[in-house]
Amino acid sequence: MTRRRFVMACCVLLSATSIFAQSPGAKAKADPISGTWIGELVREGASDPIPVTLELKFDGKSAVSGTVSGLPNPADEKAGTFDPKTGALKLQLGRQGDGAVLLILEGTVAKGTATGRISGDTGPGTFKIAKKK
Repeated sequence: MTRRRFVMACCVLLSATSIFAQSPGAKAKADPISGTWIGELVREGASDPIPVTLELKFDGKSAVSGTVSGLPNPADEKAGTFDPKTGALKLQLGRQGDGAVLLILEGTVAKGTATGRISGDTGPGTFKIAKKK
C-alpha cells in the first residue's frame, strides 16, 4: 500500500508541474522589434540603394528608440512608435546630437521584416529591413 501511495503522489506532482509550466504567465511573448535590423533605403530616381543597420529597442508598449548606421551621418531614432496589434511602425531619424528629424520611415512589420515608405531630406522612397536572427 505504501508503494501505491508513493506512485500516486508522484503522478500528482508531475501533473501539477506540467500545469504550472503551461500557464500563460510562464512564457513571455517575444519582442518583435528589439534587436538588429539590416536592410536598405531606396530613394525614388536613385540607382543605388542605401544599406542601413538599425539597433532598435521597444519598450513593450509603443515607444521605439535606437541608432542607425549606414547613412552619411550616424543617426538616432528621435520619436519611434510601434503598434503590436496592427504592426504599424514609424521611425523618425536625425543626426546624433541634433534634435531635428531628417528622415521618416513609415510602414508595417510582419514576420521579422519591415517595409514601407520614406520621406524627408533624402526625398521620397521605400525601405525594407529585416530583423537579424
